Amino acid sequence: MDYVKAAPATGPVPLHEQHQQSGEASFSVGPMSAEQAAFFAKEAPVFHAFAQQFSLDPKVVYLMAGQKGSQPASVRKRYQEGLDQIARDPFPVHLEPSATIRAKIASGYGAGVDEIAISRNTTDALAQILMGIEWQRGDEILVTPMEHPAGLATVLRLSARFGVKIVQWGVPVHRTATADEVVEAVRKRIRPGVTRVIFFSSPLWPNGQRLPERRIAALAQEAGAITVADGAHYGGMIEPRLDESGMDFWAISGHKWQCGPGGTGILYIRNRQHSANPTPLPRFHLIRSSARDVPFDGSRPADFDIGAAMSRYGFPESADWRALGDVCALWDEVGRARIQAWTHNLADYLRQRIAATFGDEALLQPTVDSSLKSAIVCFNPFPGAQQRGNPEFNLQFRERLLREYGFRISGGGVGPDGFTRAPDPQAAAFPAGMVPNRDPDTLAPKPFGYALRANACVWNSVAQMDQFVAATGDLVRKMTA
Repeated sequence: MDYVKAAPATGPVPLHEQHQQSGEASFSVGPMSAEQAAFFAKEAPVFHAFAQQFSLDPKVVYLMAGQKGSQPASVRKRYQEGLDQIARDPFPVHLEPSATIRAKIASGYGAGVDEIAISRNTTDALAQILMGIEWQRGDEILVTPMEHPAGLATVLRLSARFGVKIVQWGVPVHRTATADEVVEAVRKRIRPGVTRVIFFSSPLWPNGQRLPERRIAALAQEAGAITVADGAHYGGMIEPRLDESGMDFWAISGHKWQCGPGGTGILYIRNRQHSANPTPLPRFHLIRSSARDVPFDGSRPADFDIGAAMSRYGFPESADWRALGDVCALWDEVGRARIQAWTHNLADYLRQRIAATFGDEALLQPTVDSSLKSAIVCFNPFPGAQQRGNPEFNLQFRERLLREYGFRISGGGVGPDGFTRAPDPQAAAFPAGMVPNRDPDTLAPKPFGYALRANACVWNSVAQMDQFVAATGDLVRKMTA
């Protein structure tokens, strides 16, 4: 389908979309600028047409691509055909060569085919990356305290196994935080010659804050450190230019914002010197690969297709692989820059509505520096500190929001199960459900309130953002009366 020229589809209209399509002045609701109104008026027909690809329950507004995306109908149809084909003849390992699928991914992700491997998910990719690095006892890994449990667990394991020291850096998360502040917070914790790896998520999962990957990568290059990014919420939401990021490794989910099948992921490994990263390639050992015609000492000859070698393992479900390639091609057809603009503008509009309704303090992420924004909106609408910090109370809010109003969102943080844990006395400073951050200057524990997360997804609309804020306000009044 040509989504650039597509007109809104006809047919039954779910209740949560009727306002937008009825001709009412939905674009004038809330604190929207003329520029925003013009953008939404121009792009809404395109994304309404695209939204018809997703078979989401019309009784629920799904604001949760960060949990798991919805597979588009056109991709799902060929996916089912592939499953049927394999059921009839299970002998072939792949429905199409992995190089063909990896080429589809690489073209949209701004990377060479040899730099792309197909993983099972972000956790799988992170385990391969972090355990494949050539560690020496006494090395340091510099990490944010706000990592997802998948990355956190892998870092804890490699620390125990290789004698690596975990060093944390505090992330500036206040509403007026800038990329300069974030970069400086990283810079002051780097020890050249000792900091072996800088590992961070972008966007960060607890509060949706994007980090300046290119600038952090430049710091690492100056210090001789390797960079690893958990991009679980990067692929499919942000227009990717992996070679231009300067990063050495990315672990990206195929089933979240990219909307591929469950159990698919994208592993990027820099396999040559780029203008954004001209440093020599670090030694890297393959952890899970059936390839035998490859170096076993961590070296990488000039003609080594490491992406192919890392994509050789057992008998993966090749219908899954092909569907991942198909959905990446679909995103390229719609336009990744266009998808980023749509989701980010929707998220900005939602932030404006939340701030106008509940106050600026309701937002738990930077809102001024656009380079630190993503399509994840992190907030807490409750006025009292006790309510904002009560995990059970906020879980009840999410459950009632779904049950009574039909909006599905997420929330919560790692709390005391992060990098600082008992018997460390500082573990008590990170309450359950809180986001376990640290002060960028002093590294003192600085957790912040229970995070509620709403995702602005490709299938969402301005009207849904309006209705979500209205439903949130109504439920907050009921719960605080």
